[in-house]
Amino acid sequence: FRRAMSDDGGYSSGEDHLDDMQVDYGEDRVIIVDNLPVVDPAKKEKLISVLNKLYSQIGAVAKDGITMPLDPATNMSKGFAFVEFETAKAAAKAQEQTNGHRLDRSHIFKVNLLSEFDKFMEVGEQFVEPEVPPYTEPEDTRAWLLDPRSREQFLSRHGEESEIFWHENGTKPVSEYCRKKWTDTGHVFSPQGSYVATFHRPGIGLWGGPTWARMNRFPHQCVKFIDFSPQERYLVTMSDRSEQGRPSTEESVIIWDIASGKAAREFKIEAPKQAQSNWPHFKWSHDDKYFARLADDAIQVYETPSMGLLDKKSLKIPGAKDFCWSPTDPILCVFTPEAGENPAKVYLIEMPSRKELRQKNLYNVNDVKMHWQSNGDYLCVKVDRHSKSKKTVYTNFELFRLRVRDVPIEVLEIKDQIIAFAWEPKGHRFTICHGDPPRVDVSFYTMRPPMEKGVVESHKIKLLKTLEKRPVNHIFWAPTGNLVLLAGLKTLNGVLHFYNVNDLELMSEEEHFMCTDVEWDPSGRFVASSVSAWRQPLENGYCIWSFCGKLLCRTAVDKFYQFIWRPRPKSLLSAKKEKEIRKNIATYAKRYQIEDEQRDAVAASAKQDERKHLRDQFRAAEAARKQLFAQQKAARMALRGGYDSEDESVFEMVEDTIHEIVSVKEEVVSGAK
Repeated sequence: FRRAMSDDGGYSSGEDHLDDMQVDYGEDRVIIVDNLPVVDPAKKEKLISVLNKLYSQIGAVAKDGITMPLDPATNMSKGFAFVEFETAKAAAKAQEQTNGHRLDRSHIFKVNLLSEFDKFMEVGEQFVEPEVPPYTEPEDTRAWLLDPRSREQFLSRHGEESEIFWHENGTKPVSEYCRKKWTDTGHVFSPQGSYVATFHRPGIGLWGGPTWARMNRFPHQCVKFIDFSPQERYLVTMSDRSEQGRPSTEESVIIWDIASGKAAREFKIEAPKQAQSNWPHFKWSHDDKYFARLADDAIQVYETPSMGLLDKKSLKIPGAKDFCWSPTDPILCVFTPEAGENPAKVYLIEMPSRKELRQKNLYNVNDVKMHWQSNGDYLCVKVDRHSKSKKTVYTNFELFRLRVRDVPIEVLEIKDQIIAFAWEPKGHRFTICHGDPPRVDVSFYTMRPPMEKGVVESHKIKLLKTLEKRPVNHIFWAPTGNLVLLAGLKTLNGVLHFYNVNDLELMSEEEHFMCTDVEWDPSGRFVASSVSAWRQPLENGYCIWSFCGKLLCRTAVDKFYQFIWRPRPKSLLSAKKEKEIRKNIATYAKRYQIEDEQRDAVAASAKQDERKHLRDQFRAAEAARKQLFAQQKAARMALRGGYDSEDESVFEMVEDTIHEIVSVKEEVVSGAK
């Protein structure tokens, strides 16, 4: 089935469009294969069998779908055939892949869609220069970065509405764009904030620019998961049509080229439910050059833009169970579990050379999680181990220093249950929540302790501080580091601890009751906490806090689903320039403080003007009412027989005093006469 698109070029949403669905019959499903061998009826069936074998590998061919006409005069074939597919998509794919296919030395296929036959027949004998369409300036997907006040944007979804706001410190969020039924489920921003994706039954739509126009659409039925490549060149979509009774062979992952909107490659998924639990199915290198997935005893690494296997072969790693890319380098970290007498292993492998940089053997392993620091300087491999009796479990943190020669490894052992772990972005510290819930200990460590006198470099992990018995279960570092929000979500009722790691002090302790989600803005100045109706039906809405825990905005919205900050691309400033800015931050701060004071003064003046305008409006309305009241005095007196009810001199004041006994109580006093 094909589903009609809405008039604005986006995907339609809602049940009112179901009538626009129509069966995919007709010429779009048929191709004409020309330049075939001319054969007699005896060889005709064999040639049809060859064609059927070729095209069945591309798409499902309809029953008795290959027709090869015979010339009545010669009783020989005419050198072409019609091939009918079950879907128009399969026909288009067959035309693209087999046009120019070499059957033998003398026969090279010329393949066209039957629906285009009339167009070819209408071509005149004389060349007519095609009309060049007028150039249309495309939407600038980075225009929002030019905001003179450097405001942040966020998207809020509630009910059937999706709304995008500007946010600035000290002011109420300002709505920039609002739309109903923009998506069927939710929204996803691309990693650098250029696009926002919307989900629809026919596929995925990408939107952006100052007017939030549709930038592209990707037709893929029943998409449940998507993933962007880090540089926003590719989009990965995963469809799950098993819920509609479709065969599992139709489950597929498609990698799309975002600029062209075309499918770069498709992959069939044999176990879709498993792929969903391990999403993303493909993992990208930091520069979009490679993407990889797990296979049997191997990792398949593909290169772009060819979308073919790197060096046309898989990376053979027997028993590979999990892997991840470095966020800044083409380095794979691969984990293989224990097998018989062989220990579990962690590999660091450089691509595309496939050079092994480091290997670590692990014993008595129960589970492994890998965590990269955002700059790729450090790697933490969290290893849950069981004792020899297998009755108790403890945790080792294997910490790799990637920027040091030979990649040394340090081990941090913690006997407590591990609740959460997180690296400081762009920093050298990490945080661990450990202990027995609901109140756990929170420990801060550094990979770069202060240098001792005479020591060139220290490769020791140092404990900075432990906060004891805190009701938290999540760690949220600010994107710029230095600050961390320790949160007790869901069952811990939304406890929020704002902590300054530089000074090792608690800045504020707040609460957002029933909070389900927390997200920092890209600048690290603001943090949002929200209660999503997807997880909690009550107290839906969001709060925006300053980095130190001051409440800036509280919004309660029924059926609130989603709050997401718009990401920002990586800064173009050099490390030298950033260092210079930090050094002169006081100078910049004064300039921005003056601008803030001027803005606040303008806002206060505007507020006073608004109040004065409202007061003047009220007084003018009051004067008009009094004038009307005076004009109607004669009519009122006539209705009351000449009595002037407004003349106070005709009133007589009578004062009455009313005494009322509230209660009577008799009491016998002993000794009274």
